[in-house]
Amino acid sequence: MPQHTSNRDLLLDRLIELAGHTAIVHHIPGRIRLKVKLAGLLLAQDLEVADLADHFKGILETRANMAARSIVIVYDTGTIAPGLWEQLVNGKKDPSVQDSVRKELERLFPVSKSS
Repeated sequence: MPQHTSNRDLLLDRLIELAGHTAIVHHIPGRIRLKVKLAGLLLAQDLEVADLADHFKGILETRANMAARSIVIVYDTGTIAPGLWEQLVNGKKDPSVQDSVRKELERLFPVSKSS
């Protein structure tokens, strides 16, 4: 497997795992704020949430405040459907959506030589 593909898979796995340790605090199309549960703090730090905009099409900006356990993601609703966030956060509770969420995340994270 090419190195850039394995890096992408690792990042996707970490994002999906982190999402299972968050709750949606506020969401309007184009902007979502997540609260990171205590169990997810190390995952959030390991993922480097601030870099998500560099990897995913449609994520315009991210801000993480680990002291407040808060992550804000600003995104393009023309690229990312607002419902994807609910599916991502609730994926651990509803395994039936995990495959479709992963496929959508893969679409938003194209494999490139710089990945």
